[in-house]
Amino acid sequence: MRWRGGSAVAAALLIVFGSSSMAAAEAPVAATLTVLAEPAERIAAGGRGAEPGVTGMDLAEGDRIKTGRDGIALITFLNGSTVTVLPDSEITVRQAVTERGNSAIRLLIHAGRVWARVVKAAGSRSIVTLESNEYSATAHDGLIGAEQGPAGFVCWTRRGSLRLTDRSGVTEAVLAPGQRARARLGVAVTPEPFVAGSSVLEIRSSGPVVPLVRMPDGRRSAGFLAEDVEVNHVFGSLTEGGDRRWLVEVPGGYPGPYTLVLTGTGSGSFTVRVSGRYAGFSMYRQELKGDVREGERLYTRISQSVKGDEPQTARVLEATMESLRPWDGHEPPAVVASPGDRRRRGSN
Repeated sequence: MRWRGGSAVAAALLIVFGSSSMAAAEAPVAATLTVLAEPAERIAAGGRGAEPGVTGMDLAEGDRIKTGRDGIALITFLNGSTVTVLPDSEITVRQAVTERGNSAIRLLIHAGRVWARVVKAAGSRSIVTLESNEYSATAHDGLIGAEQGPAGFVCWTRRGSLRLTDRSGVTEAVLAPGQRARARLGVAVTPEPFVAGSSVLEIRSSGPVVPLVRMPDGRRSAGFLAEDVEVNHVFGSLTEGGDRRWLVEVPGGYPGPYTLVLTGTGSGSFTVRVSGRYAGFSMYRQELKGDVREGERLYTRISQSVKGDEPQTARVLEATMESLRPWDGHEPPAVVASPGDRRRRGSN
């Protein structure tokens, strides 16, 4: 799945859900794979070798996903939770059980980093655990991430609490939104602030529209396609809102262009405030106003001036935005959601 910068862009909902001929016949479907950027491989449970990952491929418990230097893979579970497997990473789906409306998902991180959107549906209990051989990070709702690398196990949360335990089940820390923790054997765990990057692009909308931000790489997006359809593939990003007020924050250390897509949830007037921050200080603010009809999609591109070559530490200076215009149907970006993920997202 690819996005080409410089083309007209808006959001189209692609549901990849259900059975695929590529699934192992002897194992029940646990999740669905979407390849956001190649290369990505699947090593089937009990299989002898790797095969290229294909969008729409079914995954079973025990399947392993491996991404290359530029690879990004998205795993969509049956309850609507998603896990983005970032470049140079390898994970195994250890457990993906859905029973009586409840779900329990466990992923073993062999190497690299993942970012998860944990769905908590009304009347059911969800558990997502990201784990190494020594530690586990568990959440019931929210936006969380974890990494296994030379420095040990690291976990983060942007929305919802996250419980870090060792392999014996002892709780090392409970993280609040905006915190991270590093876990190494023999070293006390101390929660600390989590910052995905020095610069942040913030979108706040009010009125009958929901915002979706496509990152400059053209592969990842964060935001909403409808009031009850949330998308979040971007490590360290924040998506939340409800009652006609929505917030999307993504790392802002790239020049762009970022593509902002607004989807009408009703008819009427709306306001969108776009701002850039560096180290917590506001660097620019701009405002968009307009009218929209239910189901209509509008888009603009945001191009920034930044100082520094490393996106994680670059300083955003200012930005320009194109005029809002209707999506003309060319090159719709594809994002993944589950038809079961139908609830309003509230702040956590």
